[in-house]
Amino acid sequence: MSTSQPRRDGAVARAIRKFSVSGFVLCSFVAYALHERAGGAAGDQAAQAAPPAALATPADPPTVAQIAAATAQAAPRQIAPTAAPTAAPLTPTLIPGARYRDGDYTGPVADAYYGEVQVKVVIQSGKIADVQFLAWPNDRRTSIRINRVAMPGLINEAIQVQSANVDVISGATLTSEAFAASLQAALEDARPQT
Repeated sequence: MSTSQPRRDGAVARAIRKFSVSGFVLCSFVAYALHERAGGAAGDQAAQAAPPAALATPADPPTVAQIAAATAQAAPRQIAPTAAPTAAPLTPTLIPGARYRDGDYTGPVADAYYGEVQVKVVIQSGKIADVQFLAWPNDRRTSIRINRVAMPGLINEAIQVQSANVDVISGATLTSEAFAASLQAALEDARPQT
């Protein structure tokens, strides 16, 4: 009988340990979920109460300089801002040999799963001078954090490559794809008519 007793105690001890670890994991998960829910509501209210100047509202689209200034504090890597376009409204004109007609062209709304993306492209001298976000996913803390980093990178790359063929930004795949779709449609409108 002495040989079966330690085995039984060992099995009971193992079961107690498994139950304890499972209970700890479950309690940790519940505590984390409650913390995120409470912190998320407070964080969302704080983000809505005092949004960064570059990401105030979708009705007030940020410029490249505003986004770069807002992300300089939050992003570990800095992106050099480009010059903002002139404030005078542009009328569509065609420059001989230019890729695009001068003017402002708005792309359609593209679904980014967690929100919608819509861009406006400014063409000057037949080239992309600026891209502005008219709408972007900004109703969740995670979306705001991701887009603060992704938006300036997408804008700068579109200006560099002078097309909608931008690389997808890691961690912002859906925003990147929606940006490219909206920008591509806007650039199609800007192409010279043949």
